[in-house]
Order: sequence, then C-alpha cells, then structure tokens
Amino acid sequence: VRAPPAARSVRPTGPPTAAATPGAPPAPPPVVAIVINEIIQNPAAVSDNNGEWFELFNATPDPVDIDGWTIKDNGSNFHVITNGGPLVIPAGGFLVLGRDANAASNGGVAIDYQYSNLFLGNGSDSLILLDTAGTEVDRVAWDNGATFPDPTGASMALKGPALDNNVGANWCQAQTA
Repeated sequence: VRAPPAARSVRPTGPPTAAATPGAPPAPPPVVAIVINEIIQNPAAVSDNNGEWFELFNATPDPVDIDGWTIKDNGSNFHVITNGGPLVIPAGGFLVLGRDANAASNGGVAIDYQYSNLFLGNGSDSLILLDTAGTEVDRVAWDNGATFPDPTGASMALKGPALDNNVGANWCQAQTA
C-alpha cells in the first residue's frame, strides 16, 4: 500500500502560472503531477525485451491523460504514447508502461500500455517523461548501483512518491520480476 504524496519541489505539468504580485508572499514550490515511481530495467525471469517496465503515479487530485506524451532516455531512444484515445492515470492512482503487454511472456506483469523503441539500460541510464508540449514532467537517472539500487530480477521502487526520485537513497529494491 502506497501512502499519498506530499508536495515536492520539482517541475509541474500544465500551463505556466501568472507572475507574482509585487510585495506578495512567494508562491509555494510546484508539485510534480506525475512521478516515475518504480522501474525494472534488468528483469531475470524473462529477457529485457519482454520484461522491462516502469510505473507512473498521479500525485494530483484529478485524472491525468498522458496520451501524446513522450518517454525517452538521454540518448536517441524515445516513444510517443499513442493509445488511440485517452490513457488516463486516475487521481492518486498508478499506471504501468512496459515493453510487452502480454503477461504470459513478460514475467506476469499487468501492463496498462505497451511502448516500443525505448530500452532501459541495465547500468546507468535515465528515463524522462515529457508532456504534449515537450515540457519535462519528471526524470530519473540511475547510476549502475553507485547510489541507486541495481537489482537483477527485481524492480527498484521510490520509497515514497513525495521524495526526490533523482536521489538514489530514496529508492529501494522491490518485487522480483
């Protein structure tokens, strides 16, 4: 069971906000709307081509449609999410994106959306989420075990979606897959 997130200071989604009124107190830090919350980049039960996946968490009080968003790494791998209609993460809910949506061949994981042309490096790599305007929503850059967990056959999970997901100590080894 995952606890609801508290605010964290990183990039928000949505349109820019109006400029602050002179003399007004500073605005609170923005809240990340969609958080990369769990990643398996090195499955053991099946090949990387079948078993890689990641989970997104919606930290907002509203459903968020990610159809048309882009997932990418720091290199040339990217995938534009084209669901043929809305791909909604419910308010306070989760959505799993993976390379193979067939549970019989992906290690038994329920995948909500199958992507292609994106490979999660088993060593150091990054996963970047962009909205339809190309604005970076979230990013995780793991480091081959220097500070992030580096499990084989298990996912690495953010200890809480309100934590900074670019700090390796905020992640732990999770389930076997």
